[in-house]
Amino acid sequence: MFLKEELNQYINSHSKSKKMWDRATNVLAGGVSHNIRNLNLPLIGAFPPFIKEGHGSKVIDIDSNTYDDYWGAHYAMITGYSNPTIQEKIEDQLTNTWHLGTVMEQQVLMAEKLIQDNKSVEHVRFCTSGTEAAMYATRLARAFTGKKKVAKAKLGWHGAADTLFYDVRVPLTGKETRGILDDKEAGVISIDINDQTVVDVLNQHSNELAAVIVEPVLGGGGGFPVEPEFLNLLREETMRHDIILIFDEIITGYRFCNSLYQNELNVFPDLTTMGKIIGGGFPIGAIGGRHDIVEQANPTIPDRVWIGGGTFSNYPLSMIAGLEILKILKDSTQEYQRINKLGEALIADLNQFFREEQLSYVTIGHKSLITLHSLSKNLEKYDPAEIVHYSDKQKEAWTQLSLLNRHITGMHGIGALSFAHTSKQIHYLRETIETLTPKVSKEIHR
Repeated sequence: MFLKEELNQYINSHSKSKKMWDRATNVLAGGVSHNIRNLNLPLIGAFPPFIKEGHGSKVIDIDSNTYDDYWGAHYAMITGYSNPTIQEKIEDQLTNTWHLGTVMEQQVLMAEKLIQDNKSVEHVRFCTSGTEAAMYATRLARAFTGKKKVAKAKLGWHGAADTLFYDVRVPLTGKETRGILDDKEAGVISIDINDQTVVDVLNQHSNELAAVIVEPVLGGGGGFPVEPEFLNLLREETMRHDIILIFDEIITGYRFCNSLYQNELNVFPDLTTMGKIIGGGFPIGAIGGRHDIVEQANPTIPDRVWIGGGTFSNYPLSMIAGLEILKILKDSTQEYQRINKLGEALIADLNQFFREEQLSYVTIGHKSLITLHSLSKNLEKYDPAEIVHYSDKQKEAWTQLSLLNRHITGMHGIGALSFAHTSKQIHYLRETIETLTPKVSKEIHR
């Protein structure tokens, strides 16, 4: 009864979104242009809200419903939506055109700022997305080492390009989609995070491994932090075998502090991929790292490595917004500390509640990055493979819909905190989850 009432309430309060969803499914494959944006709601006879605007910590849909938003545009909007200083810079640029397709001053200033902020970044190349950055970083590693294979973490998400779209979701069956090579043909080896057996894998394949790529927190894979000791081990072993170590910091970069997360960890890779936050809300990707590796992309050298080349590489609005957000973040130490503390407390409080109430949910994350997992059974330990294996997509959809009915929106259960969120909002989020999850569980599991 509870779930039926929730569905009816949602449909009745989202009539315009329902009409737009019907139109969307007629012209877009599955109604979307990014798979996760349907929130799994079609599984339960619903549809996603069509969002029209965002301000600070809130978004508004076409039915004029207002939500506390914890998605933050794929974790990119760390200061909140419609940052006024970025908006002012963009409006100034729009009077002088919004695209040029040439070199421009801001791309130099942006690269200099990233190098200044980050010890391991000596040279930079910009592109337009995190997916591209990961693809190009592995290409550089293969070219530099002359070796063909790349190792990646199981559950690690580096975009849906052919290069690394392997062993992302349980059941781990190698390639994640039709239309790409099998993992062995593609030269991809999958490793377990926080597992000492990686030493044996690197020993066994040292003569053919060009690179190891890993996210310091597996964002898209479920919010699972990689232990600093494991990252140190990777650094030691890759150096021993002349393997390029790549950190994918597209999510973690500038998320927990005003630089790449590797600076806080004190573990420094050879290459780093960046995106999301550093674009200030505009499309961006970047590869940074050792000069001798990145310099292979120099078009004036013989047999250069092709990196970028897209129409919108070093897009003017991305460079301008990126420069501004990096300036803002440089003076935001207290805000970082505040949301990191709020996030840590939320993760701990929710997990304590789920244990006490014996509910099959678990909250995983690191500081301001938070994923709420809806499970089909209670788990005694928070093992990544088990959590993902027992993920219940229908239960997740019902939980998400019930949150939407109470003016909370997110992705992957919750998402991330921004500087715009208040303690009062986080308290409401926690209370709402603690009220809803027993009711959802009762009907789902009876």
